[in-house]
Amino acid sequence: MSAMNLKSAVLALLLGGTATAHAVEPMVPYDNFNPTESNPPRATKVRGIDPARWASQESGSRQQALRELAFTRLRLMSRSNTGAGRYGLRFTQPSAVTAIEAKVRVNNARSTGCSVSRLGVAHGTAELSGHFFNASTPGRGSARDDITAAIRIVSRSTDPVGSQELRVEAAIERCRDASCTERSSLFTADLGLIHQGEQVRLRVQWDAVNDRFVFQRDTQPEVHGAYTVADTQAPGVSNKELVVTHALPTCASGSPSPLGYVNAYFHDVLVNEAAAPAP
Repeated sequence: MSAMNLKSAVLALLLGGTATAHAVEPMVPYDNFNPTESNPPRATKVRGIDPARWASQESGSRQQALRELAFTRLRLMSRSNTGAGRYGLRFTQPSAVTAIEAKVRVNNARSTGCSVSRLGVAHGTAELSGHFFNASTPGRGSARDDITAAIRIVSRSTDPVGSQELRVEAAIERCRDASCTERSSLFTADLGLIHQGEQVRLRVQWDAVNDRFVFQRDTQPEVHGAYTVADTQAPGVSNKELVVTHALPTCASGSPSPLGYVNAYFHDVLVNEAAAPAP
Protein backbone atom coordinates (compact mmCIF):
# COMPACT_ATOMS: atom_id res chain seq x y z
CA MET A 1 0.00 0.00 0.00
CA SER A 2 1.42 3.42 -0.93
CA ALA A 3 2.19 5.98 1.73
CA MET A 4 -0.66 8.14 0.45
CA ASN A 5 -3.16 5.27 0.51
CA LEU A 6 -1.96 4.20 3.94
CA LYS A 7 -2.42 7.72 5.24
CA SER A 8 -5.92 7.86 3.76
CA ALA A 9 -6.82 4.50 5.26
CA VAL A 10 -5.60 5.53 8.71
CA LEU A 11 -7.48 8.83 8.49
CA ALA A 12 -10.65 7.04 7.44
CA LEU A 13 -10.27 4.59 10.31
CA LEU A 14 -9.77 7.37 12.82
CA LEU A 15 -12.71 9.35 11.55
CA GLY A 16 -14.87 6.27 11.38
CA GLY A 17 -13.97 5.26 14.93
CA THR A 18 -14.73 8.72 16.26
CA ALA A 19 -18.02 8.89 14.40
CA THR A 20 -19.07 5.49 15.72
CA ALA A 21 -18.41 6.59 19.30
CA HIS A 22 -19.88 10.08 19.22
CA ALA A 23 -21.93 10.61 16.05
CA VAL A 24 -25.05 12.73 16.42
CA GLU A 25 -27.90 10.25 16.78
CA PRO A 26 -31.65 10.49 16.20
CA MET A 27 -33.77 11.29 19.23
CA VAL A 28 -36.05 8.67 20.79
CA PRO A 29 -38.56 8.77 23.68
CA TYR A 30 -37.19 8.25 27.18
CA ASP A 31 -40.10 9.05 29.52
CA ASN A 32 -43.43 10.83 29.13
CA PHE A 33 -44.24 10.49 32.86
CA ASN A 34 -47.53 8.81 31.99
CA PRO A 35 -48.03 5.59 33.98
CA THR A 36 -51.14 4.65 31.97
CA GLU A 37 -49.77 5.13 28.43
CA SER A 38 -46.02 5.08 28.84
CA ASN A 39 -43.85 6.18 25.90
CA PRO A 40 -41.71 4.20 25.38
CA PRO A 41 -43.77 1.28 26.73
CA ARG A 42 -42.74 -0.42 29.97
CA ALA A 43 -42.96 -4.14 30.61
CA THR A 44 -44.74 -3.42 33.90
CA LYS A 45 -46.69 -0.41 35.09
CA VAL A 46 -44.68 1.93 37.30
CA ARG A 47 -46.38 4.23 39.76
CA GLY A 48 -44.54 7.46 40.40
CA ILE A 49 -41.06 8.28 39.14
CA ASP A 50 -39.42 5.23 37.55
CA PRO A 51 -36.29 4.32 39.59
CA ALA A 52 -34.89 2.37 36.63
CA ARG A 53 -34.75 5.56 34.57
CA TRP A 54 -34.24 8.29 37.16
CA ALA A 55 -32.27 8.95 40.33
CA SER A 56 -32.68 11.89 42.68
CA GLN A 57 -30.45 14.91 42.11
CA GLU A 58 -30.10 17.35 44.99
CA SER A 59 -27.20 19.50 46.06
CA GLY A 60 -26.63 22.74 47.90
CA SER A 61 -29.02 24.74 50.04
CA ARG A 62 -32.79 25.03 49.85
CA GLN A 63 -35.62 25.82 52.27
CA GLN A 64 -38.43 24.13 50.33
CA ALA A 65 -38.46 21.61 47.51
CA LEU A 66 -40.94 19.43 45.66
CA ARG A 67 -40.34 16.59 43.21
CA GLU A 68 -43.47 14.75 42.06
CA LEU A 69 -45.14 13.08 39.13
CA ALA A 70 -48.13 15.19 38.08
CA PHE A 71 -49.77 12.60 35.77
CA THR A 72 -48.04 13.29 32.42
CA ARG A 73 -45.54 15.81 33.79
CA LEU A 74 -42.68 15.98 36.23
CA ARG A 75 -43.06 18.87 38.65
CA LEU A 76 -39.94 20.34 40.24
CA MET A 77 -40.00 23.22 42.71
CA SER A 78 -37.23 24.72 44.79
CA ARG A 79 -37.11 27.78 47.02
CA SER A 80 -34.14 29.14 48.92
CA ASN A 81 -32.84 32.27 50.62
CA THR A 82 -29.17 31.37 50.67
CA GLY A 83 -26.35 29.85 48.70
CA ALA A 84 -26.66 27.72 45.57
CA GLY A 85 -28.45 24.46 44.86
CA ARG A 86 -29.70 22.02 42.23
CA TYR A 87 -32.80 19.88 42.64
CA GLY A 88 -34.43 17.38 40.31
CA LEU A 89 -33.74 14.08 38.56
CA ARG A 90 -30.67 12.62 36.87
CA PHE A 91 -30.47 9.86 34.29
CA THR A 92 -29.48 6.48 35.69
CA GLN A 93 -27.19 5.71 32.70
CA PRO A 94 -25.60 9.13 32.10
CA SER A 95 -22.58 7.93 30.11
CA ALA A 96 -24.90 6.80 27.28
CA VAL A 97 -26.73 10.14 27.13
CA THR A 98 -25.28 12.60 24.62
CA ALA A 99 -28.53 14.47 23.96
CA ILE A 100 -31.54 15.57 26.00
CA GLU A 101 -34.78 17.06 24.75
CA ALA A 102 -37.93 17.94 26.69
CA LYS A 103 -40.89 20.26 26.89
CA VAL A 104 -40.46 22.69 29.78
CA ARG A 105 -42.90 25.12 31.34
CA VAL A 106 -41.88 27.45 34.15
CA ASN A 107 -45.10 28.29 35.99
CA ASN A 108 -43.50 30.71 38.42
CA ALA A 109 -40.00 32.01 38.99
CA ARG A 110 -38.62 34.82 41.07
CA SER A 111 -35.08 35.92 41.84
CA THR A 112 -34.29 38.68 44.33
CA GLY A 113 -30.75 39.88 44.99
CA CYS A 114 -29.22 42.14 47.60
CA SER A 115 -30.66 45.62 48.21
CA VAL A 116 -27.26 46.90 47.06
CA SER A 117 -27.14 45.42 43.56
CA ARG A 118 -23.37 45.58 43.23
CA LEU A 119 -23.11 42.85 45.89
CA GLY A 120 -24.32 40.27 43.38
CA VAL A 121 -27.05 39.04 41.07
CA ALA A 122 -29.41 36.22 42.06
CA HIS A 123 -30.66 33.78 39.48
CA GLY A 124 -32.75 30.64 39.18
CA THR A 125 -33.19 28.24 36.29
CA ALA A 126 -35.12 25.27 34.94
CA GLU A 127 -32.72 23.34 32.74
CA LEU A 128 -31.60 20.31 30.79
CA SER A 129 -27.90 19.91 31.53
CA GLY A 130 -25.01 17.56 31.99
CA HIS A 131 -21.29 16.90 32.38
CA PHE A 132 -20.27 15.58 28.96
CA PHE A 133 -16.48 15.16 29.05
CA ASN A 134 -13.33 16.27 30.85
CA ALA A 135 -10.87 18.65 29.18
CA SER A 136 -7.84 17.47 31.16
CA THR A 137 -7.14 14.45 33.36
CA PRO A 138 -10.32 13.58 35.28
CA GLY A 139 -10.17 12.80 38.97
CA ARG A 140 -12.53 10.19 40.32
CA GLY A 141 -15.58 11.96 41.75
CA SER A 142 -14.11 15.40 40.97
CA ALA A 143 -15.78 17.73 38.48
CA ARG A 144 -12.66 19.85 37.97
CA ASP A 145 -12.16 20.46 34.22
CA ASP A 146 -15.46 18.78 33.37
CA ILE A 147 -17.21 20.47 30.45
CA THR A 148 -20.89 21.08 31.05
CA ALA A 149 -23.60 22.11 28.61
CA ALA A 150 -27.10 23.35 29.41
CA ILE A 151 -30.16 24.83 27.80
CA ARG A 152 -32.24 26.66 30.38
CA ILE A 153 -34.97 29.10 31.25
CA VAL A 154 -33.53 31.80 33.50
CA SER A 155 -34.89 34.25 36.07
CA ARG A 156 -32.52 36.99 37.32
CA SER A 157 -32.78 39.63 40.00
CA THR A 158 -31.84 42.19 37.32
CA ASP A 159 -35.04 41.46 35.37
CA PRO A 160 -37.54 44.36 35.28
CA VAL A 161 -39.63 44.53 38.45
CA GLY A 162 -42.97 42.79 37.95
CA SER A 163 -41.96 41.30 34.60
CA GLN A 164 -43.51 37.95 33.66
CA GLU A 165 -40.84 37.31 31.05
CA LEU A 166 -37.95 34.91 31.43
CA ARG A 167 -35.01 34.25 29.14
CA VAL A 168 -34.00 31.08 27.31
CA GLU A 169 -30.23 30.59 27.18
CA ALA A 170 -27.64 28.06 26.05
CA ALA A 171 -24.31 27.68 27.85
CA ILE A 172 -21.09 25.67 27.74
CA GLU A 173 -18.93 25.93 30.86
CA ARG A 174 -15.76 24.46 32.36
CA CYS A 175 -15.75 23.44 36.01
CA ARG A 176 -12.93 25.10 37.93
CA ASP A 177 -13.16 23.06 41.14
CA ALA A 178 -14.13 19.59 42.33
CA SER A 179 -17.75 20.56 43.08
CA CYS A 180 -18.17 22.69 39.94
CA THR A 181 -19.18 25.63 42.12
CA GLU A 182 -16.84 27.89 40.15
CA ARG A 183 -17.14 27.80 36.37
CA SER A 184 -15.56 29.44 33.34
CA SER A 185 -17.77 30.25 30.38
CA LEU A 186 -16.80 28.78 27.01
CA PHE A 187 -19.96 29.76 25.12
CA THR A 188 -23.30 31.47 25.75
CA ALA A 189 -26.25 32.23 23.49
CA ASP A 190 -29.48 34.14 24.04
CA LEU A 191 -32.43 32.20 22.59
CA GLY A 192 -35.03 34.85 23.36
CA LEU A 193 -37.73 35.65 25.89
CA ILE A 194 -40.55 33.45 27.14
CA HIS A 195 -43.53 34.24 29.38
CA GLN A 196 -44.02 32.48 32.68
CA GLY A 197 -46.53 29.69 32.08
CA GLU A 198 -45.57 29.29 28.41
CA GLN A 199 -44.33 25.89 27.25
CA VAL A 200 -41.16 25.54 25.18
CA ARG A 201 -39.35 22.53 23.69
CA LEU A 202 -35.62 22.54 24.42
CA ARG A 203 -32.75 20.37 23.17
CA VAL A 204 -29.03 20.12 23.98
CA GLN A 205 -26.89 17.63 22.03
CA TRP A 206 -23.18 16.87 21.99
CA ASP A 207 -21.75 16.75 18.45
CA ALA A 208 -18.24 15.53 19.29
CA VAL A 209 -17.28 14.87 15.67
CA ASN A 210 -17.57 18.60 14.98
CA ASP A 211 -16.29 19.81 18.39
CA ARG A 212 -19.52 21.53 19.31
CA PHE A 213 -22.83 21.35 21.13
CA VAL A 214 -26.14 21.82 19.36
CA PHE A 215 -28.91 23.79 21.07
CA GLN A 216 -32.46 24.29 19.85
CA ARG A 217 -35.58 26.03 21.06
CA ASP A 218 -38.83 24.74 19.50
CA THR A 219 -38.45 24.83 15.70
CA GLN A 220 -36.07 27.77 15.65
CA PRO A 221 -32.77 27.30 13.79
CA GLU A 222 -30.19 25.27 15.69
CA VAL A 223 -27.52 27.19 17.57
CA HIS A 224 -24.03 25.67 17.48
CA GLY A 225 -21.64 26.23 20.38
CA ALA A 226 -18.08 25.35 19.35
CA TYR A 227 -15.27 24.54 21.77
CA THR A 228 -11.50 24.16 21.38
CA VAL A 229 -10.65 22.00 24.40
CA ALA A 230 -9.78 18.29 24.37
CA ASP A 231 -12.88 16.07 24.53
CA THR A 232 -11.63 12.47 24.67
CA GLN A 233 -11.78 11.94 28.46
CA ALA A 234 -14.92 10.92 30.33
CA PRO A 235 -16.20 13.47 32.87
CA GLY A 236 -15.16 13.12 36.48
CA VAL A 237 -18.82 13.52 37.47
CA SER A 238 -21.07 11.86 34.91
CA ASN A 239 -24.37 13.64 35.61
CA LYS A 240 -27.09 14.32 33.02
CA GLU A 241 -30.18 15.87 34.56
CA LEU A 242 -33.47 17.74 34.61
CA VAL A 243 -33.22 20.30 37.40
CA VAL A 244 -34.29 23.57 38.89
CA THR A 245 -31.43 25.62 40.32
CA HIS A 246 -30.65 28.78 42.26
CA ALA A 247 -27.51 30.81 42.93
CA LEU A 248 -27.81 33.63 45.45
CA PRO A 249 -25.33 36.29 46.59
CA THR A 250 -24.32 36.90 50.20
CA CYS A 251 -25.91 40.19 51.26
CA ALA A 252 -24.75 42.61 53.95
CA SER A 253 -25.89 42.02 57.51
CA GLY A 254 -29.33 43.52 58.16
CA SER A 255 -30.32 43.47 54.49
CA PRO A 256 -33.43 41.59 53.32
CA SER A 257 -32.63 38.01 52.37
CA PRO A 258 -32.24 37.22 48.67
CA LEU A 259 -34.61 34.73 47.06
CA GLY A 260 -34.40 32.03 44.43
CA TYR A 261 -37.69 30.36 43.51
CA VAL A 262 -38.51 28.19 40.49
CA ASN A 263 -41.61 26.05 39.94
CA ALA A 264 -41.51 24.14 36.65
CA TYR A 265 -43.00 21.24 34.71
CA PHE A 266 -41.02 18.89 32.44
CA HIS A 267 -42.80 16.78 29.78
CA ASP A 268 -42.00 14.25 27.05
CA VAL A 269 -38.29 13.62 27.57
CA LEU A 270 -36.25 12.35 24.61
CA VAL A 271 -32.63 11.17 24.43
CA ASN A 272 -30.20 10.00 21.74
CA GLU A 273 -30.98 6.57 20.37
CA ALA A 274 -28.13 4.75 22.16
CA ALA A 275 -29.54 5.87 25.52
CA ALA A 276 -33.05 4.49 24.95
CA PRO A 277 -34.32 2.87 28.17
CA ALA A 278 -35.01 -0.81 28.62
CA PRO A 279 -38.72 -1.76 28.46
